[in-house]
Amino acid sequence: MKRNYEKTDAWYTVDGPDSDVTLSSRVRFARNLDGFIFPLKIKSDDAERVQSIILDAFNHLESPEHYQTVRMSSIDALGRRILSERGILHSDSGSEPWRAVILRNDGLASVTVNMDDHLRISSFSSGLSLDASGRLAREITDSLSTRIRYACDPDFGYLSTSPFDCGTGMKASILVCLPALHLNGLLDRVIRESLAQGLSVRGFYGQKDGSSLGSLYQISTLASTSGTEESQIQLLQEACEKIITLERRSRKELMDKRPTFCEDIVFRAITTAKYARFISFPEAVELLERLRFGLSANMISGIDNLEINALLYRIQNAHMSFLIQGSDVTIEEDVTSEEERMDRMRTMVIQEVLKKADIRERRN
Repeated sequence: MKRNYEKTDAWYTVDGPDSDVTLSSRVRFARNLDGFIFPLKIKSDDAERVQSIILDAFNHLESPEHYQTVRMSSIDALGRRILSERGILHSDSGSEPWRAVILRNDGLASVTVNMDDHLRISSFSSGLSLDASGRLAREITDSLSTRIRYACDPDFGYLSTSPFDCGTGMKASILVCLPALHLNGLLDRVIRESLAQGLSVRGFYGQKDGSSLGSLYQISTLASTSGTEESQIQLLQEACEKIITLERRSRKELMDKRPTFCEDIVFRAITTAKYARFISFPEAVELLERLRFGLSANMISGIDNLEINALLYRIQNAHMSFLIQGSDVTIEEDVTSEEERMDRMRTMVIQEVLKKADIRERRN
């Protein structure tokens, strides 16, 4: 798994629409093969057959060389953690040889085999790009259907292990950063309104008090059993557009009414990020989101939203462990524990990206 790591990190290094608020979009289709027991109860022989059918279908895609298949039994612990941090696998995904993950080389799509469903086809994109993610996931799903017969029912639509994933079998989600709504005390209202529309809201890095590190929240369609794919995406798209407007308005209100307070938050963050020696992952998430806030308020220069978005993925713990194992970067001799080495490496990665970043003083 290690040798393929660099091939699957491209999607979040490309800027997307409204990336100051919306970090990423994802659309996923759940599908099962007709005539086979679903993965939670399937026998190993049947699971192997399901896997063979799916892999054969991928080999007959228009450009099969764009995909790499890795059986779960051949992915080491670090590789699993990296894929989990990227939202491709669950942290507790099984290691049986009849389970697999299929990765597109540019990282825009991934497919799990024999996990919760026989097939889960996901597409990722930067910014508010639900239509783009939906098109790619649909294209792969439709192409595979020329060789795979999906389990479906005239009344329930496509069948899934979870009743919430029946119907279209689609789940769409966005990752948003809402620091100004949090600071203005409006975040609870936004969450309640999203829930009332039939959407799901959860902290991306959830805390015990219900908040999330970096004010990062994932907003998703709740069930695929009602409406069409288009109407489900439209519901999430419209909700996200409203949230983007509210977040930007809140940022402006904070800057207009409490500019010194905002400067203190941002200037402390950039000073710590540029000159600290050890930055833990939770602290890094908070610092980067304060820098994003400062960038939107024109308080810092020398960095952009794209670089901050990419850092949020690059600085996760498994990614740090990978860099430590494979990098020729020298870590000081007195930094000996694994935790300190990860925090030190994370700090160096952040400071390399921020080397041209600087504050913009307010002009009276």
